[in-house]
Amino acid sequence: MAKPLVRNMEKIEHLFNLTEKNQTIGTEFIDLLDEVEKVYEHLQEVSSVAHQAKNFSIAIFGSARVQSDCPEFTFVSKLTQSIVEKIKVDIVTGGGAGIMEAANKGIVSASGTPNLNEETKARSWGIHVQRLDYKPNPFLHIEKYHKHFTTRLQSFVNLIQGAYTAEGGIGTLLELSLLWQLKQVNHLPADFPIVVAPMWKPILELFSEITFSQRTKGIPLIDSEDMELIQFSDNIEEIVDIFYQAHQKWQMN
Repeated sequence: MAKPLVRNMEKIEHLFNLTEKNQTIGTEFIDLLDEVEKVYEHLQEVSSVAHQAKNFSIAIFGSARVQSDCPEFTFVSKLTQSIVEKIKVDIVTGGGAGIMEAANKGIVSASGTPNLNEETKARSWGIHVQRLDYKPNPFLHIEKYHKHFTTRLQSFVNLIQGAYTAEGGIGTLLELSLLWQLKQVNHLPADFPIVVAPMWKPILELFSEITFSQRTKGIPLIDSEDMELIQFSDNIEEIVDIFYQAHQKWQMN
């Protein structure tokens, strides 16, 4: 499949030019685009397997609006510092402000050096999405940029073996929902840890109540055990231990 694509690079470039100019795309280019998508998906799978075989990574999700003097900021910074002091792990965030900055800052604090070019036990990742109002935080070792939120989300999934969801808004809810759904349909391992701040507990419990418990006259829309796929905690020692146990299992594979 790859060889025909190499031979058709001019067609692919022409396809991109057509989309940028909002011109009509013919059937042959639609077929070519289908092939490109298949190759892209395959390369994503290969890249994910290769990365996760060599690196244990945890995502930290949360609001970009949280300020550095907020208790949520302090908590997440201490959390990631505690995680990387106990586990050889990379921390992956959206690379922006707020909770993301707190998570990345915790790694730099644990390393004991402000020099981001110096090799450290843990690496600080920022998975960005291109926005006019976006500014990366200053605590990143590795940065990746995406044009679309959808490919950015897939990049998180490809990199990580666990996640902590802190306080956040719509974007954080999207990230949490994606991982929850992937674990529900076995697209993530059964032991993939999804740890969630208690702020989300009444929201998700209400969702479970509406979609399961109250469906007495209809088919339940979720399973009774779906809530068990998530762990709620705001205890740093407990959260660190959850990821430590996951890291131990990863090392044995």
